Amino acid sequence: MGRSVLYPASLFAFLLLSLSTSYGADQTAAVREAVAAMQRGDFPSAEKVLRAEVQAHSDDSWALSLLGVALDSQKKLSEAEEFHRRAVEKSPGSADVLNNYGTHLWIAGQYEKAETVFASALAAAPAYFKVLYNLGVMATNTGHYQRAREVLDTALRQQPQNVDVLYRLACVDEASGQWEPAVLRLAQAAKLDPRRADVQKLLALTTTELGALDDAAAAWDRYLKLVPNDEIARRERGYTAAKMGKFWQAIPELEWFVARRPDDPVGHYELGQAERTIDMTQALAHLDKALALDPNYVPARSARGSLYSQQGKPELAVKDLELAASLQPNDAANLDRLGQTYQALDRTADALRVLRRAAELAPEDSRTLLHYGRALADAGQTEESKAVMDRFRQLGPEKKKGVPAGLVEYLSLAPEQRHAEYQARVEKAVRDHPEDPSTQVEYLKLVLRDGHTDRAATAARRIAAMKPGAAVLAEAGRALLEANQYALARDLLEQADPAGPHRGDVELDLAIATFHATGAAKDAKAGLDWMDRIPESERNGDYFLARAQMLDASGKFPDAVVALDRALGAAPQRPDFFLQATAFLVRKERASEALRWIDEAARILPANREILLMKATTLEFARQTDDAEQLLNEIQKRWPEWSAVWVAHGIVLDTHRHYEEAREALETAVTLGARSPETYFYLADSTLRSGAERKDAAETAIRQALKLSPSDPWIQALAGRIAFARGEYQVAVDRQRAAIRLRPRLVEAHDGLAQAYNALGRKQEAEAERQQIATMQRVSANAGHSSSAQDEPPYLSSLLQGSLFQGKPLREW
Repeated sequence: MGRSVLYPASLFAFLLLSLSTSYGADQTAAVREAVAAMQRGDFPSAEKVLRAEVQAHSDDSWALSLLGVALDSQKKLSEAEEFHRRAVEKSPGSADVLNNYGTHLWIAGQYEKAETVFASALAAAPAYFKVLYNLGVMATNTGHYQRAREVLDTALRQQPQNVDVLYRLACVDEASGQWEPAVLRLAQAAKLDPRRADVQKLLALTTTELGALDDAAAAWDRYLKLVPNDEIARRERGYTAAKMGKFWQAIPELEWFVARRPDDPVGHYELGQAERTIDMTQALAHLDKALALDPNYVPARSARGSLYSQQGKPELAVKDLELAASLQPNDAANLDRLGQTYQALDRTADALRVLRRAAELAPEDSRTLLHYGRALADAGQTEESKAVMDRFRQLGPEKKKGVPAGLVEYLSLAPEQRHAEYQARVEKAVRDHPEDPSTQVEYLKLVLRDGHTDRAATAARRIAAMKPGAAVLAEAGRALLEANQYALARDLLEQADPAGPHRGDVELDLAIATFHATGAAKDAKAGLDWMDRIPESERNGDYFLARAQMLDASGKFPDAVVALDRALGAAPQRPDFFLQATAFLVRKERASEALRWIDEAARILPANREILLMKATTLEFARQTDDAEQLLNEIQKRWPEWSAVWVAHGIVLDTHRHYEEAREALETAVTLGARSPETYFYLADSTLRSGAERKDAAETAIRQALKLSPSDPWIQALAGRIAFARGEYQVAVDRQRAAIRLRPRLVEAHDGLAQAYNALGRKQEAEAERQQIATMQRVSANAGHSSSAQDEPPYLSSLLQGSLFQGKPLREW
């Protein structure tokens, strides 16, 4: 079926939406006349006006660019190229000019070049919605799916109900095989605009991949009402009906299709599949026809081999299945059928080879494991057969993969509505099947996500009392561990069978839960005891990271460093692995070791922006500010739409008193969607400090921070300082008192309160605050602490440890 590309006519319409606002008051009367003509669709008139304007003003980059657009719209692409290039030469930093040139390259089918030009436009204007969208589409067309997702996500934050952006994000998800997020976005897009045929078509395809066949059939019906002459869509609707077992509906539709398109191999294959349970001879005839039309059509090759096997003809089946395996060597289902066919031919060694590979590709497929286990037994490999069959029994019988009807309707709901419906379904399942431990685990996950720790404890005890299998206990224990319910996690994980599959994973989780259960040194030792039981062969990077933390808690930091070195040697290519290790070393104020870790991470994962940002903040922690600044600038140029790097850069600039630059960076971050209280805190601080005339803007920013985090004493204290600067002395008093209630020994708040009292003429109260400050400073000095250091907001340390730009604390292993 394929993914659609925005047609040039739609592209022109999208481009022209803002032509009248581009360059604003700088437009000449002639340019405004040309823009008006283009908005009417009168491109020849626009061309005539713009040619005269360009001749009169050869340095006018906007007139040159618009002339290129007018020529593009008339499909005069080669001539348009010259004017776009001249426009870019005159204004290489203009996002509008670059966007027009990128659009020209898109129309010309030069996607790689277009992507590069759109990236330059985005560097010039990181929050430019049209450029974000265009770059996302081009990155999708060039197969750069991660980049596409990054920029389109930013565009969606600007316009959450933009159907074009939702659709394009779904295209990225579909192209990278992420069916569930694709369906979620498409369900939302379809609700916003039910008449978008492209949305319904992609929705039909992605729900089919998920196995939601009822929803797929409904999407095909909706699509065909919008595009009734799409014969391929009728074919796919018929094949969907066949998969649902509705052969009386499927076969006539597929017969209609092959009658109209007798040379279409897919149509013959799908009709053969529909007929195989009704008329095997007819089914085989259509599969023969499909392969006559395309001998390398793998689905038909594999299906015919399977049909020959059903007929008891393994000598015919093996030829088709071997060819299919050679064309698609990672198709686990085909390898499983081929292995069974080899067994039927007494080719045991070949059967073991392909079934072993099938089991590696589909380790959770119980049917494949059953076939592999039996083949091992037939070959006399009893011990390995027993292990595989144990795993088969643990998985249980093959689970039905279909998805009940209503998925699209459910996903189209608002998040809170989806949660309420999901909660109702889970609670009903628990009531209807109180004896089912899997249902109880789903309920446990639900209450943990909602923060109901009391209900989680009850659910955990209920699961333990059922004495389910190790897999269920391990799943429940992991859920509790990730929710920081360490004691409950430990109790469940202790019941899991340590001799079962994935033993090392269970014991590592158990060790971590034991270590964190109370935080005492004795629990660190108990955690290490569990770690020692994990076989050497299963000691991976995560193992050594956790071991390092436990050794540190036991007062053995040198040994912890050795464990970290071993972790680095076993390092997986996982960003979170390096981020956690670096954050641990930053917390321990070990700058050189932290830099060594994050340098290695940047070497292994040079395209990971979270790693690079962590490296920049680690350089700042190591007081290598110039290097940190250089890297932050490089990240901004590479990912200009990423709000996190602008936040980080703004915070670093603010701490070094570069307030004007900090304000600009943080304003960009907010425009790009940054909404954390820390962002608004530093924006308010840098705005206030960058000029007296910006006091009102600082107040606007701090109000946002207060709204997001009213119980933060540092935010309250800064809010008081801003109110004081604006002459609102009583408001300043109220805010500083709130800060002191939240953090009684916050010197900055007491000092601000003293100043506000003094401004109100309340001299006695001001003096009392100053005396209290002096007392706190003496106490801190006697204890060997700096009161100013204790007053520092915690945001910078959070940034240096990576938790601020990650949006949540990194896991405490």
